[in-house]
Amino acid sequence: MSKLWRAYIAAIEAFCFAGIGAILVIGTMQVVWRYVFNSSLFWSEEAMRYLMIWIVMAGAGISYSRGQFLGMRLAVDRLPAGLRRLFDLVGAALMLVFLAVLLWFGTKFAWMTRFQTATALGISMFWVHIAITLGAALLALHVALNEIFGVARETTTDHHHDDAGEAA
Repeated sequence: MSKLWRAYIAAIEAFCFAGIGAILVIGTMQVVWRYVFNSSLFWSEEAMRYLMIWIVMAGAGISYSRGQFLGMRLAVDRLPAGLRRLFDLVGAALMLVFLAVLLWFGTKFAWMTRFQTATALGISMFWVHIAITLGAALLALHVALNEIFGVARETTTDHHHDDAGEAA
């Protein structure tokens, strides 16, 4: 993998980890304020919800490249290699069409809501909804690089299937 690609992956991972950390801190603050100070953080749930949207949309492409998306490949995996590749390319093309539609309408929707403000945070809803556009673009990048160009696929080893046997 190139340095640029590794830097991109590191930046997205850092963003996602920071977002999860922020959600943890805000959630903890929410509980402390509620039960210790007998008060409420009126903005906390909205902030956590919007952070979660951004985390999911930003990180979806990396999850795809790591093979962490749910897939029903029982029949496809039993096909001969050439036919399996054809089915994978058709699936990738369909995903890219769907993501292009999502990108188009997500951008239009974000632009239409630019004058609306979030109830508690007071930020433009554009900044919440543009996450749809970003997520669609990044996921399309990963689908194209993985399925069409055959690059950027990350292989990870999964040790979870042996844990149950080792615990016994």
